[in-house]
Amino acid sequence: MAAKREKNLDQTGSTALRFSFDSALAGKDLVRWYRKNARPLPWRVLFATHKDPYHVWISEIMLQQTVIKAVLPAYERFLKAYPTVNLLAKTDEETLRLVVRGLGYYRRFGFLLKAARTIVTDYKGKMPVTFDEWKALPGIGDYTAAAISSIAFGEDAAVVDGNVERVFCRLLDIRLPPNLPRLKKEFKILAASMIYKSDPGSFNQGLMELGQTVCTVSQPSCPSCPLKKVCLAFERQSQHLAPAPKIKKNMQDLSMRLHAFRKGGKIGLVRRPADARFLGGTRGFFTEVLVENKRYRTDGTLVLTPGKSGKRQPLGSVKHHITHHKIEAQVFVNQTVNQTDMKSGCLIEWLPFDQVEENLVSNLDRKAWRLIENTL
Repeated sequence: MAAKREKNLDQTGSTALRFSFDSALAGKDLVRWYRKNARPLPWRVLFATHKDPYHVWISEIMLQQTVIKAVLPAYERFLKAYPTVNLLAKTDEETLRLVVRGLGYYRRFGFLLKAARTIVTDYKGKMPVTFDEWKALPGIGDYTAAAISSIAFGEDAAVVDGNVERVFCRLLDIRLPPNLPRLKKEFKILAASMIYKSDPGSFNQGLMELGQTVCTVSQPSCPSCPLKKVCLAFERQSQHLAPAPKIKKNMQDLSMRLHAFRKGGKIGLVRRPADARFLGGTRGFFTEVLVENKRYRTDGTLVLTPGKSGKRQPLGSVKHHITHHKIEAQVFVNQTVNQTDMKSGCLIEWLPFDQVEENLVSNLDRKAWRLIENTL
């Protein structure tokens, strides 16, 4: 018989979640299911083989706001470049960004580098163990600290991410947006009550695996779910109602110009300033952001002669999303730039055509380069 909520959480929702099923038994069933059905993802295989927390840590950072499919090739590339925390700590942020190019959300890798140096300096190269120790490192919050400490060290710390929120909404037939702020605390309480204390790492991974592969957004595979016996949405056939669509932040439309400087058989890249509104610190095409008064302000390292770019026709345009912005960028080529156009100390780096792609970090620049390549 499915779970019963002693009090329903309605749309006004001041009532705390309370449930009457055996949460600990449900957690044990989930772990049993996970051990039989876990996908052999590379970080899982590596940790099962070597028991090195480094493999877990790197995977959790890469998986932040990034789908598994995108992480797989980057994870392999990363471990070839930095097989140990000591080697990671010795690199520089520019080189690191090139290794993880295409993943987006690059600030996390700046934090990763700072955390690696802290581990080498303060922990003598040994991985932190506890939730609190991990959370004290740069760029690591509750979720990541719980994931690493539970998977790598067996700490009794439950995780709640978007997949888990959806599973819990269906489990208790909550027909509200799963990312509603007031549900966060309640979901943490539920996760803590369900966690299988003998193997919290498998429980956490199992809960996330369930949301990724079975309790999906559309067309969940309920017959194969280990929690179907206690799932109210399954009993009521209300999976399409629970949860309601997520609360989404409004997307802002943004227009840009990307300039590819060409000199013979070479393309010129620039370094965006660290405090640039978008893609700060990355190497790529000179970028201008369109403002309300229709003038262009620079968001790169060069100062273009006024009106010069406006006289040229764009090669085409590319579309891209960054955080909560929908970007359409016009792409220009053969922009003439003189030494007097450059800010003091800032230079264009000229690269042969066949070296451009490997030196572009952002997917926005890479999309523009694919457009440019077709004209070379």
